[in-house]
Formats: sequence, structure tokens, C-alpha cells
Amino acid sequence: MATPAADHGTPRRGRPPRLSADRVVAAARAQLEQGGLASLSMRALAKHLGTTPMALYRHVGDKEQLLDRVLDEYSRGLEDISLSQVPRIRMCEIFVAIFDTLAAESWILELLERGGRGGAGALVLVDHAIAAGLELGMSPRRALLFYRALWNYTLGALLNLRMPAPAEDITPLAAKIREAGPERLPALHAVAEDWPSGTTREDYIDGLQIMIEGYLARYGGTGPSPAS
Repeated sequence: MATPAADHGTPRRGRPPRLSADRVVAAARAQLEQGGLASLSMRALAKHLGTTPMALYRHVGDKEQLLDRVLDEYSRGLEDISLSQVPRIRMCEIFVAIFDTLAAESWILELLERGGRGGAGALVLVDHAIAAGLELGMSPRRALLFYRALWNYTLGALLNLRMPAPAEDITPLAAKIREAGPERLPALHAVAEDWPSGTTREDYIDGLQIMIEGYLARYGGTGPSPAS
């Protein structure tokens, strides 16, 4: 009887996936999406990938450089958003896209809050927004101010979106308005019951359209409104 061959029933383990910059960026993005900005550390990422922090540094640089690469990779999709040929409608579409992206990926908003930059794809949207202002007859400086006004409104709406829901039916601010009474704060008292604890996407878009229409009513612009 022939001597049995060596046991081939146990599968041989292949080599671990080769470390690459793309693999590190993908793993970092997954970590950010799951746990936010505070969850990302080079040590934890290296452990997850079965390597050392020094190996990560060789492929993607330090943590800040890695974040830049993740943002650039993530924001590429923003360049492919289909936008209207009508500049005032396009302006609304651009900022709704920005709002939706940052509302879904809170880690990007955290990064922007601490002074980080946006991804390269986001800069394409900024360029489209300023171009829309130019098409509406604004000077380059006025188009930039138009963009910044809408960006500041958008950032404020996103911060409100992150506010926790009140433990009670009425927010602390609404309670203070009610306590002050209609004699002292008549206008605020009239809306106290509806004072939002945060914001909604629908509220944001309504306000965005008001901002765009109000700005164009003062500084010009033709064509259908964003709500058309």
C-alpha cells in the first residue's frame, strides 16, 4: 500500500492582503463612518490592518495627511452630481447636496468645526456655486459673499441638526421665552410653542430658498426660483 501523502485537507493560509495607501484610506474611512473623528487613531488602524503605525506613516503620512486623503477620496462623488443649467436652481441643488453629505457624515462636520479643510471634490461644488453667482450678474466678490452667506446658514442648520432632543416636550429656550411672557417678548412668545430643538431637512430647504430669493431680490438675478 502506498504511503499516504501529506494531509491536504487543511487549507493553506495565503499571505495577508498587501498594505497599500488605498487600503489604509478605505479602512480609515470605515473607522470614521462607524465611530466619528475621535475613533480614528493610527495605532488602532494599524492593529486593524495587522501592521504597525510606522508602516502606515510610510504609505499615507501622519493622521492629518490621512484625513486629507480620506476627504479627497470621499468627495470625488460630489463632482458627479447632476446640476441644473439654471443658476439659481443650481445654487439650491449645490447646498442641498452639501447639507445631505454633512448630515450623513458627521465626522466631516467635526473636522470642519476644528478648522480642517474640505475635500477636492467639495471645491468643485464651491466653484460651481460661485460660477452661478457670476451667471446671475454678480461681481466675483459679490458671488463669493453670496456663497459664504449660504454656507454660514448651512453650517448653522447642521449644528442645530446635531442638537439633542429635549428631555421634555418644551425646550429650555422655549421655557425661558414662556417665562418672560408676551409683554416682554411678544414676537418670540408667538412662536415659542413651535421653537425647534434642532432643524429638519425640509426646514433647511425652506430657509435656503428664502435666503437665495432674498439675496437675488436685492442684487439681481433672472430665471425661475429654486422651488420651481
